[in-house]
Amino acid sequence: MYKLPWSQTDNQGGWVEVTDRCNLLCPGCYRQRLEGDKPLEKVKQEILLCRKLTNCDTMVIAGGEPLIYPYITEVIRFISSLGLKPLLLTNGKELNDESLGRLKEAGLKRIHIHVDAQQEREGWSGKNETELNELRQVYADMLWKHKGIQCGFHITVVRETLAHIPAIMKWYRAGMHKVQHISLIALRGIPVMPGFGYFVKDSEVPEDKLVNLYPDTSNIDITTEEILDIIRKDHPDYLPSAYISGDALPETDKQLFIVNIGSEKSFFGVMGAMSMELTQAFYHLLRGRYFSFIPDPVIGKKVFLMSIFDKQMRKTLGIYLEKLLKNPRVLFEKVYLQSMIIQQPIEFIRGEKNVCEHCVNPMIFNDMLINPCELDEYRVYGDTIVPQKKLKLSLYEFRKRGFISDAMVQNR
Repeated sequence: MYKLPWSQTDNQGGWVEVTDRCNLLCPGCYRQRLEGDKPLEKVKQEILLCRKLTNCDTMVIAGGEPLIYPYITEVIRFISSLGLKPLLLTNGKELNDESLGRLKEAGLKRIHIHVDAQQEREGWSGKNETELNELRQVYADMLWKHKGIQCGFHITVVRETLAHIPAIMKWYRAGMHKVQHISLIALRGIPVMPGFGYFVKDSEVPEDKLVNLYPDTSNIDITTEEILDIIRKDHPDYLPSAYISGDALPETDKQLFIVNIGSEKSFFGVMGAMSMELTQAFYHLLRGRYFSFIPDPVIGKKVFLMSIFDKQMRKTLGIYLEKLLKNPRVLFEKVYLQSMIIQQPIEFIRGEKNVCEHCVNPMIFNDMLINPCELDEYRVYGDTIVPQKKLKLSLYEFRKRGFISDAMVQNR
């Protein structure tokens, strides 16, 4: 795989949050409601500073739920005026023909919609991930009708989700022309680690003040490799072309990137590591910044020129030619790119805090660049949380954690 060269100050993406209000509860969400809507001028200042410090190609608009922010079209229009690609993260509840028309007119290039079985959606509660493909299809059809705004989905992966990944993949690959992206994001939280506490500088944060604390870690230890292995059981052709590693634990693949190539009716294969490297290098050479996503997912047959340099692309070209010989109509089918990211977000492993080596979408907080997943640590505690090994546990802490009984304390 190709290790992506992005750094905090030379990155493909930036991130801005316009509100921390939301109209849907998603388990595992790391954003608390503390401030409400940001003033429009402050949002614009953060966008300008983020662009300056990151040299980004795309600006992600997030929250909270950005579609309930009253000035969302102004934000999109402002980002577009800077020559950046606006990308909106949403739960989709406010999406309809009218709102999509406004977003498209303002210059929105891409939407990623968070849909998963952990959410409490009216009319969809209790549905599993396979059944929720029906809702994802509703959104994909809606965006396809409007044209010009690319469609993507985010899915939080818990243990129950793993059994449904094959059905999700089948749906995703069948919608090559309508769905441009999918992110499978492993659930993460703060584990209870005996002998360790969580500190901000020299002060320990009490457990009851920690958000998303998990005494049972079995649902927050799913890895990118575990998800990929499940996918490859049915689709052995799925090979990541690029990755981002962890900062504290470099052996962890925090993000795996896969790029599919196919048409509305056929799947040809995936892009290889050399193609990813050449794409990033030439885009940076020509534009002075790294590449996020193409404005038009119809890449065309020119993508097969990469087979000159890329062994994996030669396999993909071979499948294309094989299908073409069997059915000459394949020659007239549009060729699309479709991306996937498998993510293992911020986590605490073996007493280490492990974040992406270089965040793919850094944001501004108090005029400095930070990781969005650590924003609430700054907002609530004034700095980031780090695990530290305690010198010893008190009797009270041993009893609280169930290591000793009340009777043992009394005897002591």
